[in-house]
Amino acid sequence: MRFGRTDGPVAPPAPANTPATGFEPSTRRTHDARIALLDEDQQTRDLLREYLEGQGMHVISVANGQELRQLIHHEPIDAVILDAMARSEDSLALLREMAEQPGTPPVMLLSAVASDIDRIVGLELGADDYMAKPFNPRELLARLRVVLRRSNAASVRVAATPVLSFAGWVLDPTFYVVRDAAGRDVDLTSGEFKLLHALAGHAGQVVSREALLKLVHGDEAEAFDRAIDVAVSRLRAKLVRHGGGALIRTVRGEGYLFAARI
Repeated sequence: MRFGRTDGPVAPPAPANTPATGFEPSTRRTHDARIALLDEDQQTRDLLREYLEGQGMHVISVANGQELRQLIHHEPIDAVILDAMARSEDSLALLREMAEQPGTPPVMLLSAVASDIDRIVGLELGADDYMAKPFNPRELLARLRVVLRRSNAASVRVAATPVLSFAGWVLDPTFYVVRDAAGRDVDLTSGEFKLLHALAGHAGQVVSREALLKLVHGDEAEAFDRAIDVAVSRLRAKLVRHGGGALIRTVRGEGYLFAARI
């Protein structure tokens, strides 16, 4: 059984006592996570909410991007499930906007398009995971649990990570702040910040593209070399504007090197 827009009607979930179909109750209940759900297909939204709430989560459905912004601003949200094909607003622009705000919850992007380039774009813009429709609800649940665990673990790591100083610059992982040698704030998206933090944390070492992707997106991220190349290019362009053009070096055929001493 699969959720998502299809050419035919979406079948309702099977009763709890039916044979295994992808909807049977899980014996592993997640913590009481609060999930924001934006999907314009009401049938998918209702089925997904019912399924996730059956697994111990609290799901709050919203109809558009404005409602999602208000929800995240006013209530504690552990993760967001976002329909990339929402017609009421450019969902990718909304994803980029959320990625630029410190403290925004992790986002799982759903899309009817499953090409590599769409997954790459979604990851580049800040999505923590990407699933193509139609999808198996148990797979989405498993991926969502991974995103939640990774987010919680990252929060613990960030809280315990000291401020990094290099070439007069300051990187504060607790408050997602980067200041250049002149004391000016450097405007980075959360993805760019994580990338800079990953590189600075391995200063003096060549880090491969695959390793960088895992450091930024977790072990479950697929190794899209081009995604990292584009992300590093964007980060480097911002650093150049603040006099930090020499901080990141490309090592041909190997990866990237953070050249400043920590």
